[in-house]
Amino acid sequence: MMKAEKNNSIVELSSVYFYEDAAPKVLSLKDCKLPTNNPIAGTFSALYGSQSKQDGFMAARAYADKHRLEFTVVDFSMDLRQKQNALITDAEDIQHYDFMSVQRLSRGMTNELRAIFQEKLAQQGALTATMDTSNLAKLIVQRPDMMVSIMDEPGWKHLKVIAYPAKLTISDKPLSIATLHFHDWGLIKEASCRLNPGMRITLEPPGQQDQNRDHQKQGQRDSPGRLKMR
Repeated sequence: MMKAEKNNSIVELSSVYFYEDAAPKVLSLKDCKLPTNNPIAGTFSALYGSQSKQDGFMAARAYADKHRLEFTVVDFSMDLRQKQNALITDAEDIQHYDFMSVQRLSRGMTNELRAIFQEKLAQQGALTATMDTSNLAKLIVQRPDMMVSIMDEPGWKHLKVIAYPAKLTISDKPLSIATLHFHDWGLIKEASCRLNPGMRITLEPPGQQDQNRDHQKQGQRDSPGRLKMR
């Protein structure tokens, strides 16, 4: 029997949700957004890649134990319009894909993205002498919230998902996460809870209230600490 071809347009992501006491019977995926150190308004982020997921789950367990919380893992998939590029992405390739990983960019693309990143930070007056600007990954870790403006760059607006390293409020170690715009929410096809299989995960899109809350958090730049419970 011929083995079925893997659907390379499917991106599988995971997130975590913290709660007190009993697990909810119904959970909305939009409430399971990963807490990055610098909130990224108008977007949703989740763990990307097997190693990042395992490291993220371990960090979530340690965080939950420390703060006497419970947590669960939510897995979901996105069906992109184009297959992912399994090779190094160059400037000529980017137009043919709607998923991009900054860890799989050519040297030229890496330098271009780093220059755009530096320029945007300088325009905001946020480029400081303490920043390490020699390395794209380190720049992104310091300011992951800038990725949303990168996704709005001419020639890159067609991208649906960008994967990159970021620090979360639950982990000091940078993890690989993937971010999508709220307006691409419809590409999410299904979600499930691996630790609580009886829990139903709903896929209603984020509304204006969610976007307003994100902008408020980005303005406040929440200090690390115990996550706010819903």
